This record gives sequence, C-alpha cells and structure tokens, in this order.
Amino acid sequence: MSNNAKGIDISYNQGNLIDYIDTNNTDLSFVICKASGGITIQDPDFAHNWETIPQKGFIRGAYHFYYTNDAPQSQADNFFNVVGNSFPLDALPPVVDFENGSIKTSDHAQIITDLLDFLDLLEQKYNRTPIIYTNQSTGDSYLNDARFAKYPLWVSNPTTAPSPKMPSTWPNWTIWQYSFNGNINGTDVDEDYFNGDLDDMKQFIQQSSNSM
Repeated sequence: MSNNAKGIDISYNQGNLIDYIDTNNTDLSFVICKASGGITIQDPDFAHNWETIPQKGFIRGAYHFYYTNDAPQSQADNFFNVVGNSFPLDALPPVVDFENGSIKTSDHAQIITDLLDFLDLLEQKYNRTPIIYTNQSTGDSYLNDARFAKYPLWVSNPTTAPSPKMPSTWPNWTIWQYSFNGNINGTDVDEDYFNGDLDDMKQFIQQSSNSM
C-alpha cells in the first residue's frame, strides 16, 4: 500500500498529539477527528484539532458517533453545533461512525430509516455526500440495504491482509482502518489508508461536493 495516502483518526483520547506532528515529521496525509456522538456528546478537543490539522499540512475530516436510540435530527443538530453551519470544501466529507456500539435498539427497519434520515440531514446541510464508517459484521447485519451504497465506505478491519473484509452492500472501500495499534510519539492511534494517493484523495473530496 506504499502509494496510498495514509492517515490517522483521533479524539480527546490522543490528547494534544496534533500539536507535535506535521507532514514533515510523519508519513501522514490526513487526520480525521471526532466531533460528536449521539445528542449530547461533544469531543472537548474537537475545536483545537479541527483548526490545527490543516495548519500542520494535513487534510482534515470529522466524524459523529451515531446511536440508534437518539433521534436523527437531534444528533444532526449536535454535530452542526460542534462543527458549524458550513463544512470546508477542502476537507473530507462528514463521517458517520456506525458500529456495534451504535446499536441501542432492536427495530431493524427503524434503524435503517433513521440512519438514512441522518445521512440526508448532513447532506442537505453541507452539500457533501457523507462517508459511512463501519465493519463487515455490523455492515452486513444492519446496513444491508442498497440505499447505503451511494455513501463512500470507511471500513474498519485491522489486518495484515492486502485488502479488508467488506460488508456486502459496498463493492469497494474509500478509506480502510487497517490497524488499531499505531503509535506516534508514544500515543496510540488508529491507522488508515485512502484508496488512492494524495491526488486521488483531493479529487474524491472535490467530487463529494453536491454543489458542483
């Protein structure tokens, strides 16, 4: 994967790591940071991370941890309150983190309907096609609906294999979280690949804008 743009994803758990890294002292091209979760969770380090990531030469991204027991509009409002009313055109599209910890209800059809509503709220607000973060197991259990295929996939599958295990809804991945065991300056980080090089990533960002 030597030609793939490489990145990490961070939250308050990584502390002030962003203050000590840049594109000159790492091989990273992008950093995705947590913004919010559910209807009340707001990452205390988001504002600093969000501002600092591009200053250090990285492409930035932001994610929301989705919970199925919270109303889509309320969750969207939480994300908007944290990120703001506009989304930078040079950033990766907003990310919706949907994993095993997201599942707090049992009505499968309602989970699908609500998540699609949430994705649509983000898309309408920012004119960007959001990214879905999930893994094979959760994706096959809850996102097995063709309507999700329009959203780019950030697949989580830590492995040394040459490609990740994929949920069946998607033919391919856009970002692959290939490791939970990265370490930068003594700080544990998740490691990610973009499915292409830095120029490919910039083109993907351009094409994710619905206003073009």
